[in-house]
Amino acid sequence: MTKNVWKKAATVVLGATLVGGVFVEIPNAVTTTQAQASSEIPYSQYQSDISGVKGALGKASTDVQGDVTNDFPDPNDQDAYLENGSFDVYLNNLGFDIELDTDTKEQAIENLSALVATYNVFKNRLSVGEQSQLESMANKINGEIANYDGIIANITVNLEGYADALDSAVLNYGNNFGGVASKPKTVTRKITTRKAPAKKSYISKLSVKKVSKKYVKVTGSAKLYKSAKYVRVNTYKGNKYAKLSSKHNFSKSVYAPKAKTVKVTVGNYSHGHFSSVTSTKTVHVK
Repeated sequence: MTKNVWKKAATVVLGATLVGGVFVEIPNAVTTTQAQASSEIPYSQYQSDISGVKGALGKASTDVQGDVTNDFPDPNDQDAYLENGSFDVYLNNLGFDIELDTDTKEQAIENLSALVATYNVFKNRLSVGEQSQLESMANKINGEIANYDGIIANITVNLEGYADALDSAVLNYGNNFGGVASKPKTVTRKITTRKAPAKKSYISKLSVKKVSKKYVKVTGSAKLYKSAKYVRVNTYKGNKYAKLSSKHNFSKSVYAPKAKTVKVTVGNYSHGHFSSVTSTKTVHVK
């Protein structure tokens, strides 16, 4: 999937406005209780952030809520604010699913509201430049929704770009600390000579949609414990391959007018040879 990367931070500040039916509420700035000089983020702050993120998701469309409910941050993740931590994974999946499942103007309004509410959870701990950038981006999407021309893809790409920019800002915040403090004690594991079973990679999300009379679009993501760079899409027309993104997401449109089923496998492809890392998932084309 093409990621929309926002590079320029605009200076427009988003206030409490009603544009195109979207009410975007930005709270007044307050002095944060988080001491930036601290070596760790208080565990209470982490729990508050999890609660805030859950509340923000309640503003999203029903489809998006269903997609990411199982991706909520782990309450005991000490590296939650760092790369590949709970918030990084959650915000990446949130943006990915919003881009995938926003099909109408009404859903775009709901999902923008959810993203802005998520931003408000972290706002006062982000830099002034990041706040300005994210608020400007929300204003731009607001305008696109208000002037909706029937092409929803123009809006969904920017919604995912907003989620990516918020993800980067939260990672910047987390990099100022050594993790989450006061993590609850865990049960001590007994030392044994047996090796723990290896975790298996798998395809965690998969969607197959017929986008025209002749083409089928396959979109999804994988949870990997072994290195993999490609996804293989198999139909009666044969195999097609696509590269995985850095977050292990994939998207591929294939020519298969009469396809009844699509088989998807993640693995590695080189010199005409494909080696699988996950099991194959079969999906019926509707």
